[in-house]
Amino acid sequence: FLAHAQDYCIENIDFLFPDARTLSNSPEILSRRTEWVSTILIETKHSPFSRIKGIVADLTADEARAKGYVKGAMKKDEIIKLLKRVTTPTTVYKKQKLDRDDVVDITDLDVIAWLKAEMRLGLDEEIARAILIGDGREPDDADKIDEDHLRPIAFDDSMYTHSVTIPSNVAGQEIVEAVLRARTYYKGSGNPVMFTTDAILTDLMLIKDKVDRRLYETEAALTAALRVSKIVTVDVMDSVPDVLAIIVNLADYTIGADHGGAVSMFDDFDLDYNQLKYLIESRISGALTKPKSAVVIKRDAGTLVTPTSPSFAGETNTITIPTVTGVVYKIDDVTKTGTVVITETTEVEAFPATGYAFPHNTNTDWTYIYTA
Repeated sequence: FLAHAQDYCIENIDFLFPDARTLSNSPEILSRRTEWVSTILIETKHSPFSRIKGIVADLTADEARAKGYVKGAMKKDEIIKLLKRVTTPTTVYKKQKLDRDDVVDITDLDVIAWLKAEMRLGLDEEIARAILIGDGREPDDADKIDEDHLRPIAFDDSMYTHSVTIPSNVAGQEIVEAVLRARTYYKGSGNPVMFTTDAILTDLMLIKDKVDRRLYETEAALTAALRVSKIVTVDVMDSVPDVLAIIVNLADYTIGADHGGAVSMFDDFDLDYNQLKYLIESRISGALTKPKSAVVIKRDAGTLVTPTSPSFAGETNTITIPTVTGVVYKIDDVTKTGTVVITETTEVEAFPATGYAFPHNTNTDWTYIYTA
């Protein structure tokens, strides 16, 4: 029967099966969780001016204190030190293009509307990331969002962000205690928000007592124990593993944009290449404007060391690797020392050795062009 089945039924019957159908009219997007983005963009203060100037009167110096008076002596003037910081705008953008033939052929969805929605989502996430921890690109990257114009809270000046470093091997209850003890340094407005990773939040939620009972049964209980208004998990904070938590009231962070500098979408049609082109951009500035308005809990990553750039002799195509304690230089994931003669364009990368770490916003790779 099986041997003669195709003689008695339809051969290649699968040709008659209906085509597979998508469950929705647009592709499902694989992305990081972005609920935290709206928290940052909505709760920050927005200014109609893109050039933000903060002036701080430092009353902590001894010269600003009230003084006792001795009869017959001359009274001394109070001295108040004024500090000023100016933050100017930068442009953040996303650009896309589509062949018009493809747009016409795609009939199951409005691909242009879908693309524009993706561009706005990506722009919002990048701005929020730059505000919280910086964009993560190296200083010499042409695409980097300048941190002097959109200042990341996690790495801001100590006048505005107080950093607390705890040992690298602490976990659980020690982190909770570090957050509580660091709260004394917080001088921001009201009750702050704590931004952290899902992994850290899980560690804190799983803290147990000696009889194996969880200390914090709910996230609300943990939030109350940490003296914050809420806990927000941020996926992109995994890219800065040394930062465990950022405690800040976003009302103390100001985003400035002049008229026309807010988010704008542009579209154009290229007649020569029959392409539809789209650009979304925003010209903004951003910075904390209140002293000590943020507290950052960091894990000790080791001794800070700054890598030195290798030297290059173009006439001989020779790279000379410097000797820097705590820095390992690699080419194609292979550790290199001394001199290296290249036969093609080569990239050298620097990595911290065990027990060492690089400062934030440090250039760690260099490209050398081979000349025949």
